[in-house]
Amino acid sequence: MRAILFLALLLLGACACARGGDLQDPMRPPGRAPAVRTVAAPAAIRLEGVISGATRVAIVNGRVVAAGDVVNGATILEILADGVRFTRGGRVQTLMLPGERAVAIVRVASEASKP
Repeated sequence: MRAILFLALLLLGACACARGGDLQDPMRPPGRAPAVRTVAAPAAIRLEGVISGATRVAIVNGRVVAAGDVVNGATILEILADGVRFTRGGRVQTLMLPGERAVAIVRVASEASKP
C-alpha cells in the first residue's frame, strides 16, 4: 500500500513539473508583472551623397548603393539626381540631400583641349 501511495505522489509531482508554464520565476518579487518587450524603431537612413555617371549610385549610411539594394530594412527604388526613393514598411519615401541644388554644370577643360 505504501508503494502505491509513493508511486501516486511521484506521478502527481511529475505531472505538476510538466506544466512548467504555470511556474513563476523564484527571483522575481511577488506581485510584479513581467517586463514588457518593446519593438525597436527601424534604424535611420542617412543619405550622404549621390554620384552620377554611367550608372547613378548613392552613398547611404556609409555604403555605396544602387537601385534594388537593401539598407536597414529599406529597399532602394530609385536614385535621383539629389536624393533617393525607397520603400520600407509598405510606404514609399523620398530622402533628399540637404542644401541648394546646383543651377549649372561646370565643365573643366583638359590639357588636350587647350590651344
